[in-house]
Amino acid sequence: MKTLKKYSIRLAAAVALIAGFSMPARSQVSLDAYYNVDWQFNIPINKFADKASGWGMNFDAGWYLTPDFAVGAFLNYHTNNQYVDRSVVNLTHETAVYTDQQRSLYQLPFGVTALYRIIESDWQPYVALKLGAEYAHMSSYYYIYKSSEDTWGFYMSPEIGVRWYPWANGMGLHAAAYYSFSTNKGTVMGQDMETPGNFGFRVGLAF
Repeated sequence: MKTLKKYSIRLAAAVALIAGFSMPARSQVSLDAYYNVDWQFNIPINKFADKASGWGMNFDAGWYLTPDFAVGAFLNYHTNNQYVDRSVVNLTHETAVYTDQQRSLYQLPFGVTALYRIIESDWQPYVALKLGAEYAHMSSYYYIYKSSEDTWGFYMSPEIGVRWYPWANGMGLHAAAYYSFSTNKGTVMGQDMETPGNFGFRVGLAF
């Protein structure tokens, strides 16, 4: 987990540095497009791995078809964990094990975004809807063993946020709150996961 977080921070810093050297002297890189690179925090709504975490990032890009309406693409990822005390886990009708577990749920949704910009200025509040697919990896570590399952599902996420461009160098700040829902289903170590959802927020850089 520490390695993933380290690479996430390095990736965000590299994107910001490259964009900074290539930016024209104005408040936004392009008036016809937007780009976001964010750190992401979420609170999961599921019984498999239910601990809130900041192990995530989000990437967005879009193009304005009109002065207020844009379409684009997104990709983000997140990992949530949960420790489960020792208990008897029924693996099959004939097999059970007494163990503690460290559960982990990795989610990677991607797809398209429809965005409406409420105000076009240095402050740009907006509402958006993300639709696409989600890959989820469920895993449970116990003793020296690991049980896991990969699942795919449909993904939907309404979002409200704001981009702020306070400097004349093309880089700004981005903040958003979101809810996400997916149709992924799976079972690992006797625990079901069905239609996981998340509440969360993102903060990062806007270009």
